[in-house]
Amino acid sequence: GQPPWNDPAGQQGRRGGGAPAPRPGQGSTPGGGYEQSPGPAQGRGQGYGQRDARSQNQRPGGNPPQYPRTGPEQVPGSGTGPRPAQRGTGPARQVPRGYERGGTGPRRMAGEYQGDYPAEGYSARGEGRFGREERESWDSDAGDGTFLPGFDRRRGLSGASRDGYRGGRGERRDPRDRRDWNDRGDSDDYDDTDWPKRKRSPIRRLAPWIALLVILTPLVIGGLYVYHLYENKYHPADYSGPGTGPAVVVEVNSGDTAFTLGPRLQQLGVVASARAFELAAERSTSTVGLEVGFYRLNHHMQASLAYAALLNPKDRVQLTVLIPEGKRASQVIVLLAKATGIPLAKFQQVIDHPAQLGLPSYAKGKVEGYLFPATYTIQPNETALQILQAMVQRYDVEAQQISLPAAAAKVHLTPEQVIIEASMVQAEGGVISDYPKIARVIINRLNDGMKLQFDSVLLYGLNAYAVNVTDAQIATPGPYNDFQHYGLPPTPICNPGNAAIQGILHPAAGDWLYFLTVTGKASEFSATPLQGQ
Repeated sequence: GQPPWNDPAGQQGRRGGGAPAPRPGQGSTPGGGYEQSPGPAQGRGQGYGQRDARSQNQRPGGNPPQYPRTGPEQVPGSGTGPRPAQRGTGPARQVPRGYERGGTGPRRMAGEYQGDYPAEGYSARGEGRFGREERESWDSDAGDGTFLPGFDRRRGLSGASRDGYRGGRGERRDPRDRRDWNDRGDSDDYDDTDWPKRKRSPIRRLAPWIALLVILTPLVIGGLYVYHLYENKYHPADYSGPGTGPAVVVEVNSGDTAFTLGPRLQQLGVVASARAFELAAERSTSTVGLEVGFYRLNHHMQASLAYAALLNPKDRVQLTVLIPEGKRASQVIVLLAKATGIPLAKFQQVIDHPAQLGLPSYAKGKVEGYLFPATYTIQPNETALQILQAMVQRYDVEAQQISLPAAAAKVHLTPEQVIIEASMVQAEGGVISDYPKIARVIINRLNDGMKLQFDSVLLYGLNAYAVNVTDAQIATPGPYNDFQHYGLPPTPICNPGNAAIQGILHPAAGDWLYFLTVTGKASEFSATPLQGQ
């Protein structure tokens, strides 16, 4: 068919709408048509190099519109051939596809290569199809119809918009609001120097200092911690001087060292720090070590003085109690209660329930005779049970040392019989030299079938103390009345010592059946009754 510009009726539509009719006096080509280029090798046609007449009219103060000339025209860059012009008064013809609405030459697609463009005059990047001069001229055209009214391409906004109104519609807006620019796609062309600078918030101003504080805080804490460790290890806290009262009693247990005592002394307020006490022990030149016991120390003592006090026996707190030989169990607990301050009832309760004391089996649950007489060191925190247990343990030690069961068998006695006879010798003897002789009297009387008739045995049964017994006491019946019964009493009558036990195990030789005790002197022994018996 025919091309659209040769449509005789002029009714064929063009893409996007019909061709606009020429304006009066605009000087169109003959026939009212558009001036066209003869062929594709037209170079820079009016559609590209020459601005549209409508754009010329829109520029304030611009030159009069230039209309295309008729007749042959030399087109720069397109060769020397003439270009025919068309005129006419007929209806507007449809612009062929590829032609620009406001121009007279064909429109090229973006990025389309045109081999007849000169190589010179174009930038290496970013200029595309246009030359530098034509782009600057085109950019400076404020009347280009591609821009919305009220905008200035160079400044981004028209005068009215810069004064605070949008697009001349009278709508008030904040000049600092740039969101409208971004919406229109012109954010790259505004001049930032025309707008006031926004003030930074206090938080943003403080942000560097906060960051610095975050970095420095752990460093400072870590440094203080390391310094604290160093000071505690080599320069620990310490008091000066011997300290002040009231005194504190400190117990040194078996296996204790300066490292175990230090925290306890610090807790009691004796030393300022455990490390200071450890250093005092490390620097001490004494050859004496810590001993088990209780020690009296002051409050707020210098660590070196506190350690020296623990090595000094004079500062040791220990209660020494002497339990004489021949005392009954009832007498022993009275001495203990008076020395320790523990109530007598506590000791009596243990005597009445002796199962916890660890008595030997041959004691038959009786305490009497097995509280070994000796000198005891009692610690401040010991109980009545612990004190009596220590006395029974001391008996076990003495019995093991002399091998009591075997030694008793040699004299045809049991361990129980040895302790019973030793208690009788201990109660009757005036001096130690009497013990073996009294032991021989017991043996002789038992062998002869006589009653023992020891006053000490009768008095024990009556819970009485006397030098001589009375007829009334002799007449009083009881298991311990050896004036009425033959043989040994049922239990020991006191707590004998080692000398009395040895006297039974090694009796003297003699035919003695009688003896008379003289207080503080040696007793008289005889095979016949003595005067006063």
